[in-house]
Amino acid sequence: MEDLEFLSIFSSSNGFKMGMVTMLVGMAVSSIFIHRWRQRNVKGPKTWPFVGAAIEQLMNYDRMHDWLAKLLAESKTVKVPMPFTTYTYIADPANVEHVLKTNFNNYPKGEVYHSYMEVLLGDGIFNSDGEMWRKQRKTSSFEFASKNLRDFSTIVFRDYAMKLSSILCQASVGNKVIDMQELLMRMTLDSICKVGFGVEIGTLAPELPDNHFARAFDTANIIVTLRFIDPLWRIKRFLKVGSEALLDQSIQVINDFTYSMIHKRKAEILEAKTSDKNGKIKHDILSRFVELSENPDSNLTDKSLRDVVLNFVIAGRDTTATTLSWFVYTMIVNPHVADKLYCYLKDFEEDQAKEEKVSLAPYDPEDPKSFAERLAQFASLLTYDSLGKLSYLHAAITETLRLYPAVPQAGPRICLGKDSAYLQMKMALAILCRFFNFHLVPNHPVKYRMMTILSMQHGLKLTVTRRSA
Repeated sequence: MEDLEFLSIFSSSNGFKMGMVTMLVGMAVSSIFIHRWRQRNVKGPKTWPFVGAAIEQLMNYDRMHDWLAKLLAESKTVKVPMPFTTYTYIADPANVEHVLKTNFNNYPKGEVYHSYMEVLLGDGIFNSDGEMWRKQRKTSSFEFASKNLRDFSTIVFRDYAMKLSSILCQASVGNKVIDMQELLMRMTLDSICKVGFGVEIGTLAPELPDNHFARAFDTANIIVTLRFIDPLWRIKRFLKVGSEALLDQSIQVINDFTYSMIHKRKAEILEAKTSDKNGKIKHDILSRFVELSENPDSNLTDKSLRDVVLNFVIAGRDTTATTLSWFVYTMIVNPHVADKLYCYLKDFEEDQAKEEKVSLAPYDPEDPKSFAERLAQFASLLTYDSLGKLSYLHAAITETLRLYPAVPQAGPRICLGKDSAYLQMKMALAILCRFFNFHLVPNHPVKYRMMTILSMQHGLKLTVTRRSA
């Protein structure tokens, strides 16, 4: 009898549990149905209770820009609800101007964005608002307007474009496959470290040495971008697992490199002040910030200098190299434009040589020595003023930026180093497009990677040949 009562109670308990489960499932299904019914005429991504558009966004992560472009073609303003936040995307020019320019102060980066990027960019110019941003902008603006920095940059950009050309010349022998994006990343990293921080790191050396800083920087860039759609990143960071554990390792490598560079520059400035080197002025940007940090009122610590360095790296390396990569790609898929640019640069070369009373040496593309001599002669004609005459090249670069914008921006936050970037791109491309032809490796996929910069996911694999005289 007791056993029967127990079974009856057990059966009743199970029945109650099953009833509760059925009711909860029914409520969940009803909630989803009602939510989707209310959203049936709403333009934008498909959303779900609690998770918003996270599922659809994750499914489209590798093609995020195309996904958003499709949504914005249907509506000029698109809201993308996510767990704990909502992103609003706008495509109406008037609204874009309102946010980026007219009412700029009403639309700061904000705490959410800052928290996502802080581990990499700290309180640097790309990740700060208000007075902190204005101070950095003012100091940086002054430096970029400096004639000394401009002249120094022109020499550095020419030197590294020549180093890249030497590598391409070697690659042309035997039809060797190269990753052009990687080479351009190396060139711009070496350039920004020389112009920005006064150090030679040598990633574009002929043997193409592995660079732990560059690899760690790319890894960190990808992971912090992923945070914008990963609702679990804070948990992973707390537990130090997954992508956040890898991010910590990358940041350690980045910090070791950056702080060593800062300490080295401080030591050099101190030595110059206490020796006979007072007349030897450093024209790099870091030296200027180090000198400012000596003023107690500046509030510039080593951490502040670290943030300055990394923000300049992402500005001077990634954006320029990415644009150069897309430019080379567009020349490959539009050979008639590449040929027109080649003829344009040959005419420029002849006109510039006449103006400077230089006799152009004949060369044979099959003879490495004569080819290198003529290339060096052409490079010597490329000065700040002469590069300003290359209007067709300038227009072609601008069109590339329209099609593949590395980091689109406008208003008060518009790129401070735009003129410097154009200077480097025109220097490099004038040499490359005058003396080389590029050929994409068959079946090599060219698509963008989702990160803060519009880089190529699989690089730009190609072969190169030398152009004739």
